[in-house]
Amino acid sequence: MFAAVSVFAIFACLLFGGVRLGYNISMDGKVITTVSSKNVYYSACEIVAQIVEGDDVLSVLPEIEIEAVVTADDTVNNCDEVVNAIIDNTDEIVWASRLHINGEAYGCAEPEALEAALEARRTAFDIPGAVCKSEFADEVLVEEGYFIKDEVDGISALSESIALIKVKTVVTESRLQSVPYQTVTQKTSEKPAGYVSVSRQGVCGTVEIKTDIIYINGEETDRITTSSKVTAEPVNEIITVGTARTSGAGARAVLKFPLPAGVWEISCPFGKGGHKGVDLRAPHGTPIMAAAGGTVTLAGVYRNYGNCVIIDHGNGFSTLYAHASSLCVRQGDKVSAGEVIALVGSTGYSTGNHLHFEVYVGENRVNPQPYIGL
Repeated sequence: MFAAVSVFAIFACLLFGGVRLGYNISMDGKVITTVSSKNVYYSACEIVAQIVEGDDVLSVLPEIEIEAVVTADDTVNNCDEVVNAIIDNTDEIVWASRLHINGEAYGCAEPEALEAALEARRTAFDIPGAVCKSEFADEVLVEEGYFIKDEVDGISALSESIALIKVKTVVTESRLQSVPYQTVTQKTSEKPAGYVSVSRQGVCGTVEIKTDIIYINGEETDRITTSSKVTAEPVNEIITVGTARTSGAGARAVLKFPLPAGVWEISCPFGKGGHKGVDLRAPHGTPIMAAAGGTVTLAGVYRNYGNCVIIDHGNGFSTLYAHASSLCVRQGDKVSAGEVIALVGSTGYSTGNHLHFEVYVGENRVNPQPYIGL
């Protein structure tokens, strides 16, 4: 009875004195945790086996020593704390990352090394100086957790698999595109018929176009226009054309007729079938004369026109003479109205000897017939 009373007295002192019986768990002579019962430690070991990836996790845990001790209540660890103590003190358990590509596991490596290798692959096809957005075209998943050290492959073992991951790179390209201006004809009765003058020079506008160029592993696969924004509106060119007529019927010819009198006839008028000039049939070798003074800007073979002469008369006004058999002027020559510049022929796209004559006002071809009195 005395012994029983003594034991009861000891437990009462422990209970009311804030201390209790417990167990120190030691690894390699170092106390790693204190538990209220051995079962707490064994339960923690089972949890470690569940959260650490690998085969037979318990086999890598170091041997332990269990010693009964009297300890303070606040030094006893709960199960979660014991789990952390076991992992932190087991060299064979490490924190690592497992790589999954398209749902398939490819091994483990150190988290920092794997992250750096994946980032290098993701940006491998970026274009220096360009606005790039890169992402993996394959499904890539990194799973972090605890692993048995011997089962961690290392980054070198994963490099070949990482190099096969498909990368989608989107390069945003921004460019300015010219917007052509329109030519507007403004008629005035204050100037005689045949008067032509550029009242306002046209100015092209600009539009900013943004395009996403899509690459897979550096190979272009698509282009998508994402936006189009006008940055400068075009300014229309204004050409003033006189409409006043001279006394008597009909309009006065502004230009000198390009062929000698009595040798020509109209073979195709302006506008017929979309014709942009007037065709004047004449014998081979008939002199072709400048309709007005100016500078020769072209003397040679030109498109389907064959041997061709273009004369700039200033103020956006020019004339064209096509299908000549031979030319009598060169580019850059200054010519006067009535000066022979070529001879009638049938070069280029032509079905017979004739002069194809055009009048340009700015960039527009206009009906030449009123200008030469037809």
